[in-house]
Amino acid sequence: MDYNAQFWKSKSVTRNRENKELKKRIKELKFSRDKWKDKYMKKNNEAVVYKNELDSIKKKIEKIIKNQ
Repeated sequence: MDYNAQFWKSKSVTRNRENKELKKRIKELKFSRDKWKDKYMKKNNEAVVYKNELDSIKKKIEKIIKNQ
């Protein structure tokens, strides 16, 4: 093999290795992003539930105060 072919083969091997590493990193980032997104959605849903409970308690208190 001449020098030019070795050079391009070496570049190709390096590029393929980099692509593998980048694909692995993308997979890790997607997993992490999805995990944090799920965590956020769960907390957001809990906040909505607590807000609704608080609103209903406030209405009950107002009703009790008006009836006195």
